[in-house]
Amino acid sequence: MSISADLSRGSLEDVLRELIVERLHLQIAPDELASDTQFFAPARVGGLEIDSLSSLEILSAVADRFQMPLDDIEPGDFNSIATLSGYLRARGVTLE
Repeated sequence: MSISADLSRGSLEDVLRELIVERLHLQIAPDELASDTQFFAPARVGGLEIDSLSSLEILSAVADRFQMPLDDIEPGDFNSIATLSGYLRARGVTLE
């Protein structure tokens, strides 16, 4: 299954950054969120320290944005921008 998305604003990672910053109301610019920033790691080590509710917010936003279910996502697929974008690419999300 190939899913195309209008990602003309940048790369898949850029779109995910914007989506996460917006959905979680983070007080940073999207470009300040590194691809390898760990979502669940403590802030003291550079992580976002998100909780389970915030993770559901992100998954809901991603599912809505790319019009696809995320029923099979595993914790390892969802640790960072890099792992999440890899998960999406493996499921056919392509740049338009």
